[in-house]
Amino acid sequence: MIVSPTFSELSSIFLRIGVFSFGGPYAHIAMFKDEIIIQRNWVSEQEFDEGLGICEILPGPTSSQLAIFLGTKIKGFYGGLISGICFLLPGFFIILLLSQLWRQGQSIDKFSVFLSIPQIIVISIIWGFALNLLNKRSQVWQWTTASFVFIGSIIDRSTSLHLPITLLLLLAGIFGIYQSNSKRFLSFFFIPSGFEHSYVDLNSFCFPSFLTAPIFREDISNLLSNSLKLFYVFFKAGLLVFGGGLVIVPLLQTQVIEMGWLDSRSFIDAIAIGQLSPGPVVLSSAFIGFQVGAKEGTILLGTFFSLISTFAIFLPSFIFILLGEPLIKRIQNKVMIDNYINGVLSGIPGAILAVVIPMTGKVIVGKDIFQTCIYSLLFFISLIISFKQSIKPYKLVAISIALGMAIQTLFL
Repeated sequence: MIVSPTFSELSSIFLRIGVFSFGGPYAHIAMFKDEIIIQRNWVSEQEFDEGLGICEILPGPTSSQLAIFLGTKIKGFYGGLISGICFLLPGFFIILLLSQLWRQGQSIDKFSVFLSIPQIIVISIIWGFALNLLNKRSQVWQWTTASFVFIGSIIDRSTSLHLPITLLLLLAGIFGIYQSNSKRFLSFFFIPSGFEHSYVDLNSFCFPSFLTAPIFREDISNLLSNSLKLFYVFFKAGLLVFGGGLVIVPLLQTQVIEMGWLDSRSFIDAIAIGQLSPGPVVLSSAFIGFQVGAKEGTILLGTFFSLISTFAIFLPSFIFILLGEPLIKRIQNKVMIDNYINGVLSGIPGAILAVVIPMTGKVIVGKDIFQTCIYSLLFFISLIISFKQSIKPYKLVAISIALGMAIQTLFL
């Protein structure tokens, strides 16, 4: 028999899950199933499986979306709002604390040396994530798509031709539809009857920011305040997080660095802190927002900016689950949607590798040949571990921090 809890019980359980939500999305999903179904019987197993299937076809972190979905099944709209927020809150506050500690550490001598080991490990985790995605896609068209996105990203970085990653991944998704020989191409965009020939409506309904906004990034940056720019960048990223939280690396890295919010090493630190904290790694957005605000003023402003970036990147998830569930159920089993997502997922490894290759060189090159050899050895050992997924990423990051502290204490 399905039990209906109070809002207080709902919030306390999802807060508790949020505190202990280490280990990545599959660990989070297992915790949800144990706490919500096995121990409390708040939703049926069929509803849980249905929710998981819906969340897997949507952009955004699967675990946070599932938290929202379960809340809606248990207590309706407000239940979904409460469950999603409560699941994310512990990780958000921990990242705020770590963000301030990181900022204070910048004034400490040899702090960068201490961070060098975790940065190497995080780079290897990103490599392992990309290679695992590529390993799961063995068809020629999937490798071709990854290569196309990789080359496009390199062109974007090394020439004056601007090919935003949002555009490249959109094209990858369209190519996923094309290769399936589907004849119902336009139905992918959910065009209402009678509007098939309306170019303006199609453009504004389907992808208002995917194509047009990134191209005019320089103009936008001159017109908007930092808070609006933060919202724009992170909301756009939230619309394209398919396949895992580390997809934010190619989605955010270029713009975060070009905006002057972080440098490449600090961006790696943001991913490391996201891995180390409970909740989805997408919460790295809170770290980036905090640093943007802290540069402008006080810790209070940093907290405000971290709220903006976090709110923006998770907003699509809340909209899709709380407001779009009926539509999602209707399209859940459409082959064309699956083909589009398959195309995007095929392109993501290329996008990640285009970003992580230059980052790797900056991280593993030490002050001398001996240090470079040690860093390279650590990188390859960690890469093998990450690729085989024999140790959870957050444990690898924690081990690397302990190793960095030991090296700094013993040898520096």
